[in-house]
Amino acid sequence: MQKTLLAAAALASLAFSSCGVIPTPAVPIPDAELSLPPSSAVAGRVIYMKTDVLGGVSLPGVLQQVSITGMATYTSGGGNLSGASVFIRSSVEPLPAGCTTTDLAPVILCDPAGEVARQIGTVNLTSGTATPFTLRGPELDAAAKAGHGYIGVLVTGGSTVLTDKLKLTGMEARAKF
Repeated sequence: MQKTLLAAAALASLAFSSCGVIPTPAVPIPDAELSLPPSSAVAGRVIYMKTDVLGGVSLPGVLQQVSITGMATYTSGGGNLSGASVFIRSSVEPLPAGCTTTDLAPVILCDPAGEVARQIGTVNLTSGTATPFTLRGPELDAAAKAGHGYIGVLVTGGSTVLTDKLKLTGMEARAKF
């Protein structure tokens, strides 16, 4: 009897200590498109789309280590974007401190100094080529639990012009229990 209780306690301990290891099935996320303003107009700011990519679907609090995978495709209208850092916010309204809007595109521009903790990945880009990406980090976990996620990018290589676009397709979210 005592051995049975010890074995049960050991199994329970193992089960609870393994939280964060059991992956959940992938959940599809709708495609998103970001109209990029000209690099000259954004002055090195993080460009957030006004579209909520998580669309109100929240993650149960017991899940963690959220990751989003997908394909990023840069469509050039004359720019030569080659790299971007990716950020996420769980809210863009009211307009966050350090952020502004622009009439050049339906986006929000934020000072990168205030966005450092929101970075969830990077992506290398070639015009017209779909590039795989994986996003993860504490801010992605927080956004998923809130059920709202606004993706932002900071140009780290090349430049953009008014007609450039960045499409995120085939996205899937995963978490661990």
